[in-house]
Amino acid sequence: MEHRIGRVSGIDMESLVELFNDAYSDYYVDVQVNPARLRGLIEREDIQVDNSFVAYEGQLPVGVVFLGVRGKRGYICGMGVRTSRQRRGIGQLLMRRALAESRRLGLSCVQLEVVAANRRAIALYSKLGFVPVRDLGLWERNTPPPAQAPAAVPADRGAQASRDDVTAPLQTEVRVGAVRMAGVLPLVDAFNEIRPCWQNEAQSLVKMGDRLVGYVCHLDSAATAYVVFGDSAGGLYIADFAAAPRLGSVQRQSMCEILLSAVDGDVPRMSAKAFNIPLQGYQEAVLRARGFDLTLTQQEMVLCLEWR
Repeated sequence: MEHRIGRVSGIDMESLVELFNDAYSDYYVDVQVNPARLRGLIEREDIQVDNSFVAYEGQLPVGVVFLGVRGKRGYICGMGVRTSRQRRGIGQLLMRRALAESRRLGLSCVQLEVVAANRRAIALYSKLGFVPVRDLGLWERNTPPPAQAPAAVPADRGAQASRDDVTAPLQTEVRVGAVRMAGVLPLVDAFNEIRPCWQNEAQSLVKMGDRLVGYVCHLDSAATAYVVFGDSAGGLYIADFAAAPRLGSVQRQSMCEILLSAVDGDVPRMSAKAFNIPLQGYQEAVLRARGFDLTLTQQEMVLCLEWR
């Protein structure tokens, strides 16, 4: 059957919400939305409704793809097809339209995340030229947090080998304090060798500033680690955390453990979650040390549209 493609800006919000919720009704995690939540998602993730698309079967909307844009980077912030219309090539049709739009806009790359168990989606994205960059984890803790971490870290002794030496005997006291989000956001870019996933970038966090709190660790007068978190009826939400790359891996882990321990002490909650934190590094080690379990793995993928 022929499918017509229209822009998201041309569909009313109620129809868009109904389509989205149908498409994600059997997803791996609960992502059901209402109009207010979907509007918030569109604003927070810089989704361009004039550059995002809906597929129609007659007058019925059957699929949607959202394209976010930041500078010359694009982001597929969700692509879904009605459960009754899946496996008919509609997803590929929408993705090709979104990528054509990305090229028309002069974007240099497009990125996305996909659940690692979703082999069908990964096969589609790979066919379109996306390549995996790293694995991201969704984490959850439903037990009391472990005991407070010590408020000291191994001192930096200069050489890389000694910085990474877990037996380093010297200890340095650290200070932890709440900081306005405006003071935390520059650290998000400075402390991550690879940019955080789209939802955890400073451009997203700043739009959630009224719901998030930032803590920063200092050694002497220098900021060396940060955590951004929120508190709700559903529990504690760790939005993002990282430590300065000039530190050794042991120090980075220790600094972040101190920060998350301070959060647990100030905001004691039985339930806590952390979304899209990179695996196989010090951040994963921090979450495991603080009692979090990995509940879902996502693959971050990117397609380069322009080669320099």
